[in-house]
Amino acid sequence: MLYVTRHGETTWNVQGLVCGRADVPLTEKGRQQAVALAEKVATLEVPVTKIIHSPLQRAKDTAQAVADKVELPLTADPRLMEMDFGAYDGMPSHETIFQEARLEFGVRFPEGESLFDMYARVVPVLQECLADEENTYLLVCHNALIRAINAYFTPMPNETFFDFFVENTELLSYN
Repeated sequence: MLYVTRHGETTWNVQGLVCGRADVPLTEKGRQQAVALAEKVATLEVPVTKIIHSPLQRAKDTAQAVADKVELPLTADPRLMEMDFGAYDGMPSHETIFQEARLEFGVRFPEGESLFDMYARVVPVLQECLADEENTYLLVCHNALIRAINAYFTPMPNETFFDFFVENTELLSYN
């Protein structure tokens, strides 16, 4: 069993800005979402035994709230970092140039990575977690990365892939 969640709300989420590798902190609402997530994780029928998070602060802080509640250590894994949107970090996410660029699987963002690059780094994490039958993992990461994780478990057409969105601290499960 594998659980996946997105970090709590950040100021850039509220402002509608592309929030790739920028280390943007949680808002007060984001911290409250993390606490609510921790409560939910503490009552899961299949309990989490390992927590791995993106090293970005927003994911670490969200994971820490859960770890404090369920009394588990944390492990940071750089392969869970958000997609590197390069020059588009901090840009309003509705900008046409960004919206067009995000539809290209094999084209790297200027100064960033491609969807294929991101997928290639996250798949080994998933395979490692699934191969460990003794543990149930919680991955605390980011929306674009979760989009790739979801596609790993649920093949879908391109339009569905790009429309897939995970709310802050929404909890998904895969096995």
